[in-house]
Amino acid sequence: MRKRRERIARMKHCSILSLVPLLAGVLCSIGDRLGEFVECNRVCRVRRGCEQHGGEGAFPDDSPFAAYTFVDTPAAYRALLWDCSADCDYQCQQAITHQRLLAGEPPVQFHGKWPFVRMLGMQEFFASLFSVANFVPHLQGYRQLRRELARAPSVGGSSVLLRKYQSLAVVGMLAWISSAVFHARDMPLTEKLDYFFAGATVLAGFHALYIRVRRLDLAPTRRRCFSLAVLLVFVLHIVRLYRNWNYTYNMRFNICFGLLQYLLLLLQALQNFGSLRRQRQKAGLGLYAQQPGMQFQLVLVPVLLVLYTGLAMSSELFDFFSYHWQIDSHALWHFLTVAPSFMLYDFFLKDYRYLNTLSSHSAPE
Repeated sequence: MRKRRERIARMKHCSILSLVPLLAGVLCSIGDRLGEFVECNRVCRVRRGCEQHGGEGAFPDDSPFAAYTFVDTPAAYRALLWDCSADCDYQCQQAITHQRLLAGEPPVQFHGKWPFVRMLGMQEFFASLFSVANFVPHLQGYRQLRRELARAPSVGGSSVLLRKYQSLAVVGMLAWISSAVFHARDMPLTEKLDYFFAGATVLAGFHALYIRVRRLDLAPTRRRCFSLAVLLVFVLHIVRLYRNWNYTYNMRFNICFGLLQYLLLLLQALQNFGSLRRQRQKAGLGLYAQQPGMQFQLVLVPVLLVLYTGLAMSSELFDFFSYHWQIDSHALWHFLTVAPSFMLYDFFLKDYRYLNTLSSHSAPE
C-alpha cells in the first residue's frame, strides 16, 4: 500500500535537491478500516459491475448505500486509467468524507492520502501543480549552466563542476516531472518512477557536492572511481526496491544521503569562509573577495538554504489538510521548495566563478 506519510517530497522532493524526500508513516489509514467505506466500495462495485468484483453477489436492501447514486467513470478519466474499481474507491472516499463533515467529524486519510477532490483529472491538484513549479528552477539552472559551460575553457578541469551541476539539474527536472505525474495519478508505475527519481536526485546532489568539496574536479582518476561508486549505489538501490518494495528502507536511504547533502553544503560554506579570509589582503584577488555581498553569497547562502529547507520540511510534521481549500501539508512543502532551488543554482554559479578566480590568481606567471 502506498503511504503518503512516508514521503516528503518529492525532498521529492525537498528542494534543495530533494534533500529529504521521505518521512516515516503508518501502516494503514483510518479510512481504510471504516466499515462504511468497505460497504460503500462493495455496493458500488456490485452495482457498476466491476469485472473483478462481479461475482460478489447482491447487497442487502438495508445497506446504507443501497440508494446512493454511483456515476460511471467519465471518458476523460478512463483515458487517465481510472478503471471501475479505482473510481468506486474514489467516489466512496468522497461519500464518506461528506458524511463525516456533515456530522461534524474530521476527514480521515484513505490509503495513506487525504480525500482530495479530482481537479482537471488530477488526484492532488496543488501537489502536482507545485511539482511543476519546482521543475522551473531546475530548467532555468540547466540553461544558466549551459551558457556558463559554453564560455568555460574546453580543456582542463574548470568545466567539470559545471557538468556535474548540469547533470543534477537534468535529474532534478526528471524527478519533478515524475512527482507531478504521480500526484496527478497515483498508480504503481507512477509511484515507482517518483521514488526512483527521488533517489537519483539525492544521489546526484551528493555526487556533485562531494566532488566540489573534495575538489575531485582536479583529480580525474579519483573522480571517475567516485562516480562509478555512486552509480553502483544507485543501481543496487533500484535492485533492492525492485526485489522488495520497502518504504522504511527507501525512507532511510533518502534521509541518509539528504543529510549528507546538508553536511556538504555546510562544509562548502566553511571552505569559502576560510578562503575569503585568507585572500582578503592579497592584491587583485582582494578586490574580488571584498566585493559587497561576497560573504553573503558564498558563505551565508548555503547555510540559509540548509536552515530554510529544514524548517520548511517541518510543515510535513503537522500533517494538516483543508478539504475546503483542497491543500495539505505535503502540497505546502512542495510550494516552499521552489524558491530555494533558484537560489541553489545561483550559488553554484557564483561559487564556480570564485573558484576560477582563485585558480587564475594562483597560477604561475
